[in-house]
Amino acid sequence: MRKTFMMFAVATLALTACVPKADLEKQLEQVKLISAEKDSLLKDVMTTSQFIADINGELSRVKSANAGKPTKGGAGELENPSPAEQRALMLDRIKQITNRVNEAESRLAASRQRVATLSGDNASLKQQLAQYDSTITAFKAIIENQKAEIASLSQQVSALQGENVQLKGEKAVLTTEKEALTSEKTALTVERNTVYYVIGTKDELRKKGIIVRRGGLLGIGATDLPATSLNPADFTAVDKTAMAEIPLPKADRSYRVLSRQDLGATEKPAKGGYKAVIKITNADQFWGSSKFLIIVQN
Repeated sequence: MRKTFMMFAVATLALTACVPKADLEKQLEQVKLISAEKDSLLKDVMTTSQFIADINGELSRVKSANAGKPTKGGAGELENPSPAEQRALMLDRIKQITNRVNEAESRLAASRQRVATLSGDNASLKQQLAQYDSTITAFKAIIENQKAEIASLSQQVSALQGENVQLKGEKAVLTTEKEALTSEKTALTVERNTVYYVIGTKDELRKKGIIVRRGGLLGIGATDLPATSLNPADFTAVDKTAMAEIPLPKADRSYRVLSRQDLGATEKPAKGGYKAVIKITNADQFWGSSKFLIIVQN
């Protein structure tokens, strides 16, 4: 561009002898104006092209973020933004570049109109105007391509938003399933750790149907045994992992275990039975044979 301008200037100086000075200065000023317009428009087009390239780079980063890869924000951007934040930034940038392209298109028309008002009597100036028209046509083609790229970017961002909605839906389903599994696991744990005990005299326990007399002949030699079917409502429910001791109601009386617990998992009772408290040394071993503990007062 500068080379063309210099060649035109040299040619103009060669014709100085036959061209009035005022006309020569006017022509030089017109050539400078055309060159300045072309430089300005070229700068706009290059800036817009770079802007589109930057957005393409941002789009690649958003896609990487959707794929679960960590990203780092560029200058003036959020550090490690979420995919949603990156898409919001992307849409804002696309809006900016759309405005920029529209402004460039308006400037093309305005610049062509200004240049068209210049004098076209000089042959060299006419050639400059023709070249300017060619430049305007090329710039219009570039702008149309940029508009197409902007439309493509918008579609890709919309597609990413759709993918994000789908991922959120899948995540919500997984979260619900996880909560259900956690709840189920908690319920199973509570059920597994819940055990039952009851303390009473033989008569009290017989009346509730917790123990029954079996064996013997005509009532002679019969033995008290746990009933075949036991109702948890007749017992006290406790968490075996939090119940290391079972207090006995009467300190002056002794007690014995009638159910099938492993008494080897308790502190050895005093002579005649347990007194004051039953201390469990191994919960799993103690409750392993039965979840129902029946303690009878002697």
